[in-house]
Amino acid sequence: MKHLIFVFVLAALFNLLSCQSVDKKQAVVDLSEEQFNDFVSGLVREDTLAVENLVDKFMTCVQNKQYEQAVSMLYKLDPEDAWNEPLQLSNEEMSNVVCMLKQIPVLSYRINNIKFKTALMNEVKCTIVMREADGTVPEAANKWYFKPA
Repeated sequence: MKHLIFVFVLAALFNLLSCQSVDKKQAVVDLSEEQFNDFVSGLVREDTLAVENLVDKFMTCVQNKQYEQAVSMLYKLDPEDAWNEPLQLSNEEMSNVVCMLKQIPVLSYRINNIKFKTALMNEVKCTIVMREADGTVPEAANKWYFKPA
């Protein structure tokens, strides 16, 4: 599998941070069952470990308050690019994400699910714990999605 590039896509967070509403077309990839099975059958444990390591590296940076280093790992997809090449975040976007990360305490996290679809369309679902549960207050958690490609 190609070198994995960490793509952080949290559409809701970017919408909140950018304060802009932009209509962008999502590229829809229609895979036959045979193409999907061929891709999935070619995956090995190392592919899963590489994805887990990227998420771990990012989340460790966030937990250690190394926000700039974490954000430097993030890319975005250009929905108008037929090849879905990841693009670096602009300085403004990076600043917005750093600001958002500083406001969200990340005490711990866990990877809930990894979905491999194609070489460019994958998803990692994480639960981010922002407050531990105690006797009277339940755990405060949020879901983050990463799209490694």
